[in-house]
Amino acid sequence: MSRLHQLLKISHPQLQHIEKLRRPIGLSILIYADMRSTQTFLLILLFAAQNSLGQPPSVAIEKQVHEIANILQLPGFSLAVVKDGKVVYRQMEGYSDLEKKTPVKDDDLFMIASVTKTMTANLIMQYEQEHKGVLDSYVLNYRYIDIGFGWPYNVDVNTRIRHFLSQTSEDGPGNSFVYNGTRFNFMYGLFEKMGGHTADVDAYQLELQKRVLTPLGMQHTIFGFPKSHMDTLFRHIAKPYIYDQANKRLVENTGNYTRWTRAFPSGGLLSTIADLVKYTNSYDQHTLITEASYQKTTAPTELNDGSLSPYALGWFSETFGGKTIHWHYGQADDYAALFIRVPETGYTFIFLANSNAPSEALRLGSGQIWESPFAAAFFRYFIFNNNTRARQQLESEELIGKALCLRYTENRAGIYKGEAANLITQLAKTHPERFKRYDPGLIYLLTDLHEPAFRPLIDQLTDAYRANGHVQPYVMTDLANYYLSIGMNAQALEFYQKLADAKGFEFWQLSAEAARKAGKLLMKQGKTTEGRTYYWKAINDMKLQYADDNAIRGVIKEMNSL
Repeated sequence: MSRLHQLLKISHPQLQHIEKLRRPIGLSILIYADMRSTQTFLLILLFAAQNSLGQPPSVAIEKQVHEIANILQLPGFSLAVVKDGKVVYRQMEGYSDLEKKTPVKDDDLFMIASVTKTMTANLIMQYEQEHKGVLDSYVLNYRYIDIGFGWPYNVDVNTRIRHFLSQTSEDGPGNSFVYNGTRFNFMYGLFEKMGGHTADVDAYQLELQKRVLTPLGMQHTIFGFPKSHMDTLFRHIAKPYIYDQANKRLVENTGNYTRWTRAFPSGGLLSTIADLVKYTNSYDQHTLITEASYQKTTAPTELNDGSLSPYALGWFSETFGGKTIHWHYGQADDYAALFIRVPETGYTFIFLANSNAPSEALRLGSGQIWESPFAAAFFRYFIFNNNTRARQQLESEELIGKALCLRYTENRAGIYKGEAANLITQLAKTHPERFKRYDPGLIYLLTDLHEPAFRPLIDQLTDAYRANGHVQPYVMTDLANYYLSIGMNAQALEFYQKLADAKGFEFWQLSAEAARKAGKLLMKQGKTTEGRTYYWKAINDMKLQYADDNAIRGVIKEMNSL
């Protein structure tokens, strides 16, 4: 190994990849491996540092990711692009510890949140391979009532494991796709039974360790935060940060250290880039589940009406630019994660951050991963780098994703004022057809911006949602509240009633509020009996989910005053 390679810590000169390390202080190091000579290496390094035009994909993605990370005010992040089992691009920015200005390191652990769900699905597919027949078994066949996740008020007795795994357990089994992360926890009893575990042990941890983490050598993936803050593992964890709205700054979220000391089927694992590379490679090498099982896991779910959901079994599964994309996102209180596979290309994209802004700014629970600016950068520079048509398709998605991020920070920190609205105005001019497609992210953004000029665009998006025909609590809430705010009570009532009438939802706060507002609108129209019926539904929803008694009395008082 040459002296230059030693200085730059290239541990394996045959690796054909680019590693990018960028720090907020402006220090950038480009490492091009597999150079034939020191002179060639220095020449390319100098060229990359000085030339801003004709940049290779690695430089272009670095700039795009850096820009969005700055907009979202991320404390730190770590990402990798994997090609055919090897890391071909690496980027780290910011700090794992803001107070000490400790830069993000290669082996830092981040919470991966709901990316854990893909591993839960992997476990269940292993049981299927062993002919244990769990997918079509009823969730109430397993211990459920006394495992700490509450009484199953909103669970249809005929709901099967398949419905929970495919996020179709609400609004009647198989009727609608509604992403609800916590519902994965209702499957916990399955892991007790399949593993032969007793109630006094953590069955999910034991099964995941035995069947996934240990076989893959994922030695740096842990189940929640260590119980003792004196544990040396804490030195390797990127600290979690939340935004202090009052003081307009990021603060360490120390409360989660005691709250998250284990993982669940829905989330809670902490992991590293290196371990997640081992994990994605296991699918290509069929280490844990067969190719047939993987295809079954990632096939989009067919709903009862024959339409396809963007969600499969523990994975999102979508198509863009002619490529099938299998992915999941993670959103904890203080972490975000992306795990994206494009199997036919051999590429995987892994992104980890110690802030939840990259997920919270968007509406990824409804699908359309290309609206994530981080995912879009990966698609543009690695998946579609030679596909002009797909890159053109990405243009509108990149505008939407950037606008969502700008609006998120505008609402949170009071900066970038008007920039999101400007991008939407630009989108309406260059891609007017984009507003005729159902898009929860755009609906949220435009109803939040509340610009009078956007009213026709919102109406188009509303029509597209009506044509979709499925219950989506957040979309209904966004539209109902928007139309109520501009005095279009008939349209508001339409969505409040549909949400209140939907059955089996965990989003009781949304459905209860929808029922209350529907009741109020109806009673003001003189429809007293119907209005009081909706009020009573709101009150019952609140009581069943342990709402504060004073809040319930307030709703009763409001009803009786009309």
